Amino acid sequence: MSKHYDIAIVGGSLAAQVTAALLVKQGGRVLFLSETGMKDPTWFHSSLFLEKTLGMLGGRSCFMAQRPIQIFSEKSRLTVSNDISLDQELQREFGAFGPAINGWLAGLQEQGQRLEELFWENGGLPWPSFKAKARFKLLCVRSRLNLSVLERPITDQLSGFADQEKKFLTDLLQGLSLIPVENLSTARAAILWAQAQRPENVRGTEFSQTLEKRFDQFHGTRAQLEDLKPFEFDGSQWTGGQLVSGGRFSADNFLLGDLRQAGLFAAGESLKIPSPPVRAAWQTDNLAGQLSMLLGTRVICGGRLPLRMAIEQADEQLHGLIHSTENATDDEIRRQLGPVLPFAKYRLDVLGREQVPTPQAKRQESMPLASLPLRAASNLYWADNTVLLPEMDGAGAALLAWTIVANLRRQPKAGLG
Repeated sequence: MSKHYDIAIVGGSLAAQVTAALLVKQGGRVLFLSETGMKDPTWFHSSLFLEKTLGMLGGRSCFMAQRPIQIFSEKSRLTVSNDISLDQELQREFGAFGPAINGWLAGLQEQGQRLEELFWENGGLPWPSFKAKARFKLLCVRSRLNLSVLERPITDQLSGFADQEKKFLTDLLQGLSLIPVENLSTARAAILWAQAQRPENVRGTEFSQTLEKRFDQFHGTRAQLEDLKPFEFDGSQWTGGQLVSGGRFSADNFLLGDLRQAGLFAAGESLKIPSPPVRAAWQTDNLAGQLSMLLGTRVICGGRLPLRMAIEQADEQLHGLIHSTENATDDEIRRQLGPVLPFAKYRLDVLGREQVPTPQAKRQESMPLASLPLRAASNLYWADNTVLLPEMDGAGAALLAWTIVANLRRQPKAGLG
């Protein structure tokens, strides 16, 4: 017997999880095909869309007080926290140049807040249709936001600072985004900085548990990706699939929640797949007794590479969880960790890569927010935040999920109207 669903979600990115929970909450018949062992973000800023998500799903207990971020740049050390005056921190490190940096960051934060509010009014990111883009352009005009200017590289603005100040801002933005600053647009940097300045963080594990509970509570259907055969294509759109265990299903729409699962749609149209920046992860062995009492639990380590570290405790041991880009070597990691762990002796274990590009993927470092390829082809849509909004982690997942849900609701066949 074949079961029919409004939407089949394939792959378990955080955006896919949020999308699944929001859709079943609104009455959608959802099949969620995901793998086991999905990871939670270690740096989980809040955002307007996360607040809306947790408000709708009854998960406000997932919020926690903001965790400070320490930035170790070449000639400066400072802390970003709601409990510490950023203006005073900048004046201490940069003297007379401090107010200019603080003013620039305040302006960047305001732009990010206005962009998030604009996206909320729009129902998420601009949908790839002429009508939706025209509506979004009108909203931009009303909000007095020139998105074409904001999509320019953030380095255009950094070029006006002296070397030391420019180096600090570069380290800050690269550490937050894990993207080389030359590949980061002003719009993405503004939203990211605004999110990092919010008074709350989100507990990643509790957030994922809330999504799972709500999906089950509202009668979503789960299946394992390992049990799935390639999807069926009728010449114009995907129609359904079959599980190895024997069950069949059909669906009106499909959401690709993990780029690595794109091969399941190989029978259909040629997918235009952008490749995300590949993040690599390392973990130190036990650092207990080797850390400065003044060292925080979230640290941006300045240098050539985007690099950050979270100090995590497990079984009375302290470990450094380090993230950087795919081309980072152990020597470079240790060099940039030097000012943070000056006397520590530790082993570095490679944890692996968080995203593996598929062979047909085309590397595209930064995509304009107003023209993301949200619709992959026919009745197939993207739901992978690691591809479309990699720098925003959980906040990007919520933004992408609301975008998808809002636009699927407008489709007569989606079963959500």
